[in-house]
Amino acid sequence: MHDVVDQRRVISFTIAIILFILAFLGPAAILLPLKTGFITREAELIGTSGWSLITGGIGFLALAAVFVLFAVMEDKKKKWTMSLALFAVGVAGILLTVKDYYYYTSEHFVINGPFTLTTETYEWSDFESVTENLAKEGGTLFVESLEFKMKDGNTYQFDRGRMLQLYQPIVGAVTASGGEHIRNGG
Repeated sequence: MHDVVDQRRVISFTIAIILFILAFLGPAAILLPLKTGFITREAELIGTSGWSLITGGIGFLALAAVFVLFAVMEDKKKKWTMSLALFAVGVAGILLTVKDYYYYTSEHFVINGPFTLTTETYEWSDFESVTENLAKEGGTLFVESLEFKMKDGNTYQFDRGRMLQLYQPIVGAVTASGGEHIRNGG
């Protein structure tokens, strides 16, 4: 019987180590391609916030902690209580990662921001303005951040990622639909 307990501990630690490694690799290597696969093929740009990688990493770490608890804790009541709480944190972290994205097509812009499970879809006529915040470094002008102001009062800001490279079709679609294009700085 003692060998069975040791084997369970070894298996639990092994799974915990795998999940620990996935905490660093999984959000980008597994979860990002997974969520990208379920977004429409018409999407011209698909992106996610930096928080997506953090919440996914926390989710995998919490799941790893569940298996560590099973390997080291003797008190069954505490073990199950703490494991269920950590499992809930792990699932929540992974779910928040999968639900954190934005993309645009020729017809609309869709965003599901960090720490929310609700998706907002905006037609181009729903944009009040697109603001380019420009900066100059070494004589070179570059876009430091973008701000999308919507007619419903929401504002979305992008200061890194692919959006800063591939936003020009959004500017064209918004201005063609009556929205404003603003350039600040420089």
